[in-house]
Amino acid sequence: MAEDVCFGPPPWPPPILTTEQVRHIASQGWLPLELPDDLLASLRELQSATRDFFLRSDDEKRNLYPSSRGTECGFYEVPGEKQYLTLRHNLHHDTTLECHAGNFWRKVTSFLHRILCDLNRAGGYDLGAWDHVLESSHMLPKSASDLDMVTTLLRLFKYEPTTGIASEHVDIGLLTLCIGGGRGLQVLDRSVEPPQWIDATGPIVLIGDMTRALLRNQVRAGRHRVVGNPDGRYSTVFALRPHLKGTTDLAMWGGKSVVDTREFYIKIKGSKHNINATHDVREKQRQKQRKNGESLAGGIG
Repeated sequence: MAEDVCFGPPPWPPPILTTEQVRHIASQGWLPLELPDDLLASLRELQSATRDFFLRSDDEKRNLYPSSRGTECGFYEVPGEKQYLTLRHNLHHDTTLECHAGNFWRKVTSFLHRILCDLNRAGGYDLGAWDHVLESSHMLPKSASDLDMVTTLLRLFKYEPTTGIASEHVDIGLLTLCIGGGRGLQVLDRSVEPPQWIDATGPIVLIGDMTRALLRNQVRAGRHRVVGNPDGRYSTVFALRPHLKGTTDLAMWGGKSVVDTREFYIKIKGSKHNINATHDVREKQRQKQRKNGESLAGGIG
């Protein structure tokens, strides 16, 4: 009798996406998804804490989370449109908001990492290729000391009734998970001609420009926008972005060179205007684009 052979567990978790879902997100740049129960439970706790935060006075919100790095960290307000809090590290460790934010961060990074692995699996690339790109990104950083390297962020929005909008854009990172409360987020459906804007009615994952570039345009970046909701709305956005340390070997995705990760990311980001800045800042950025002869459809979020 042959000896029993014991096999260890596979080195990678099974796919999250079906073959059809991979085709959809690759061609459209976006995909509606049902969230796993544990991630959904964590999201609901975070949403409750988010509403409590926005009930505070504006002065209190500013004092708790002073804005820094432009729109990239802290509390920021676009008068007549929206308020939002960008979390990139712990500032008040013992608060309910940051406790739930940290729990959500851990679960959603694991979820999105697996989707990136599904894209590599479909393309025949090494599933471990993303490990270096996501270094130090799976936990909410404990301090601001690594913000020049860790660019992943969690952004919590409160949109004003009717006037709370964001112009069409693509995100600059790897993958973004967007969950809105009520109508507002729209994605560009390229399965029809001409392409049409359609409502995102539940959680949606968007491919960012960094993933599009790493996969050498074998996938699209998801173009999206926010239109006004007469009742206003809250939104939770988690943007998984690259770790900017060292170099990235593009051969992991069929390329032919090794690039400085930071320089590669900055080149992708380019001089696109920031759709979450104030009106004056956005207009100055647009004027610069016009002067340089660049496309005005290149907003980033």
